[in-house]
Parts: sequence; C-alpha cells; structure tokens
Amino acid sequence: MSTRMDGIVQPSLFSGAVRIDVVVPKGDRYRVLAENLPWLKLGEVGNKHRAMRVDIDNGRPLNLRLHLGAMIAQSMNRWTDQETEDSVRLNAGVRLLCGLEGSDETTDRTSVQDFRKQVGKEGVEELNAIVVVAAKEAGFTDGALCASDTTVQEAPIAYPTEVGHMKNIAGKLIGIGSKIKKGVSDKLSALAEKEKKLFTDIRLFTRGKTASATLRKKKLGKELQKTVAKMERLVREQISKMGAAAQKRYGEKLDLYRKMLSQIRQWHRTGFHPDGKIISLWLQDVRAITREKAGKMTEFGRRWIITRLTKGYIIGTTCQRLGSGSDTGLMPEILGHFERTVGETPEMAVYDRGGDGPKNHRILKIKEITNCIFRKGRESQPGLGRNTALKARRERALTEAAIATIKASRYGFNKPRARSSDGCILKGHAAIFGANLVHLAKDWGCAVS
Repeated sequence: MSTRMDGIVQPSLFSGAVRIDVVVPKGDRYRVLAENLPWLKLGEVGNKHRAMRVDIDNGRPLNLRLHLGAMIAQSMNRWTDQETEDSVRLNAGVRLLCGLEGSDETTDRTSVQDFRKQVGKEGVEELNAIVVVAAKEAGFTDGALCASDTTVQEAPIAYPTEVGHMKNIAGKLIGIGSKIKKGVSDKLSALAEKEKKLFTDIRLFTRGKTASATLRKKKLGKELQKTVAKMERLVREQISKMGAAAQKRYGEKLDLYRKMLSQIRQWHRTGFHPDGKIISLWLQDVRAITREKAGKMTEFGRRWIITRLTKGYIIGTTCQRLGSGSDTGLMPEILGHFERTVGETPEMAVYDRGGDGPKNHRILKIKEITNCIFRKGRESQPGLGRNTALKARRERALTEAAIATIKASRYGFNKPRARSSDGCILKGHAAIFGANLVHLAKDWGCAVS
C-alpha cells in the first residue's frame, strides 16, 4: 500500500485556517433528530416554563434552539455541563442539533445550567411528553399498552446513620453559634468538645456486633443525642432574643434539627424508626424504602412510577406518596399520568403481583381496560387467553428492562448530579427524556434508511 506524505514532508499551506468543513453522515443520530424533532412545540414549552422564572421579553436574547439542542444532547449522554459546553463547541453533530451550522456561536456551562433551571422539572417532563407524542404520530408507538412498575431513584447522599446525623447537626449548630455570638460561643464550645469526644468513642470503641459493644454504643448514642439537643436548645434560646430577621433566617433550620433529634430519641427509646423519618439534612423528601431485594434490602431515595409503552418508549413521574407504600391502589395515579401524557386511555394494563388489589382491579373494570395485573396465588392470569397471558409476561419482563435502561450510567437516573430535591426529580425526567430520544433517533434513522 502506498503512502501519502501530505503535511509530513512539508507543513500544510492551510494550517492556519480557522474553519474546516465537516460532513455529518445522514444516519447520525444528532442529524436525524435535528431534521425530525418538532422544534416549534419544544420551543413553546421551553419558553412557557422559562417565562415562569425570568422575564423572557427583556435583556440579552437567548438562542432557544441552541440551548434546547444542548439539553437534548446532554440528556442522551449524561454529560456534565462542562462536557456539554465542549461538545457544542467541537462536535459537528451536536452543533447541527443546536442549529449552529455555518455559525461560530457557542454557549458556556453556566448558560447550560441556567437554562436547565429555568425549564425546570415540569418543563423536562413536558418535553418528554412531546417526544413520546412525536413517536406516536410517526407510528413508532401507540397508546394501547400501559406496562408499569415502581422503582426508587436513589438519592446522592452518604449512607445515613443516626450518629452521622447528630454529628452533622452539631456542626451546623456550631456554625450558627459562631455567627450570632453574643455570649453563646463559650457554652456551645464546651458542648461541642463533649460531642466530638462522644462521636470519637462511638466510632473507635464500639465496633463489632458483640453484646458489650452494642450496649456501649446505645449508651453513648443516647448521651450524644442529649448533648446535641442541649446545643440546639441553647442556640434556639439565643435566637429567640434576636430580631425577626434572625428568627426567620434560622428558625426553619432549627425546627428541622429538633425534629430529627426527636426522631432519633424515639428510635433510642423504642427501637423502631418513626414513619416519615428524615434521613438527610438537605434532601428532606428522601425516605428509606424497603424493597426486599437480594443484596439491597433498603434503598434511600424517592419512589417513581415508570410506564413502558408499545415498542419500548418510557414515561415516568414521581409517586405522590413519599417513602414506602403499597402498590395495590396505585392504578388511578398510573392511568391519570398515562392519559395526560399520551392523550388516550390504554387498552391493556400490565403490573406485577404487588398491584393485585381491589382498587386497581375496580378502576380497570370501570375503564374497560384489559386487566393483566399478575395475581397472588397459583393462577397468575385468570380469565386471560393464552396469547394475552404470554404478551403480559413478555411486557412485564420488558418493563424491568426499561427501568434498568434509565438506571444505567449512560442516563444517570440513580444518584444524579444534583443538590436539591427538585434537581434530583429534574435529572430523573432528563434520564427518561434521553432514553426516549436515543430510541426515537434509531427508529427515525431506520425508517429513513
């Protein structure tokens, strides 16, 4: 094979060029989406939700197509904001998706983050609904199937322990005390030293599961709870003597700390955790959810309803109830979300044995939907024909596969990069949005080819 030596023997005469032409293949997924997505509808939704948070008629104009394209590419790949910025600047396919062909315009990571916050969790959910409807109009899916299940979006928090909570609360109280001062610092410092010693003793000298270690850990834990509670009362008493602004600034935080300490005290007394126990200082709607899975009995996060449509498209929403709950009465919530998103009532509803309850069966009968909820007992699908029962089993397995898809590292449904409850929910919707976009790009690409 012969060899070309261009640029080796003699440097290229055009090495100083600032622009090069790149051909984006016809089957490239970004090009397919750029040519087929309903951009007008996406733009209307984006601006509708932006208008709720900022004045979109004044100030520097924002390139809506650019930022929608960047959000779409980020959702499909779980890029960080910096990676999204780099891709918009350097990836030809992403630039085509953002409508930047023949342009030098780009964006930065701060603008990517600001746009995502402006659109919000409701906006991303609505954008996903537009994608699902677009797939339905193109014939890639339909509203005949509603195969649902619940799953947990694990929160991006460390494993919660009572000792860890008390240590963190003590640290927060010391921070508040250092700001308000006024005679509270000395007393608080003495309690803080005692808290640190107790924490160290628990960590170093109560290891193992022997009876003596367990007994000592309980004793030290109760003493630690009393010490931190004294710190909370001391700070609260001092703040009550201050002005309304200070009480407003710190009152909500102190109420949270007191509630968590009382829940820990109840656990020390009874050995049982109270319902609705708070397990994070900054994500108050995170709950311990018992799943009884092999290797993971409990997950810490929020429950979601995930519904698989025909041919694998996905819709999802958060459960109205925080924490663990029975699925036996969840079907009204599932069907309500399905009808709002897809725009019609399904012909078949599939759910696992956890949904075998009279409330679920009753609403399916009222709406005349084929009831494919698996029953508890020997006969799992009574009254169904052989083909319908086989289809229900197949769709039930594929629903688990759909949940596994959005939980893959590619989409980042679990333990998302977020610092608030709303941010976690937004990232959950973005994971579903990204999975549907990848699926839709494949279907459109196959249809074109």
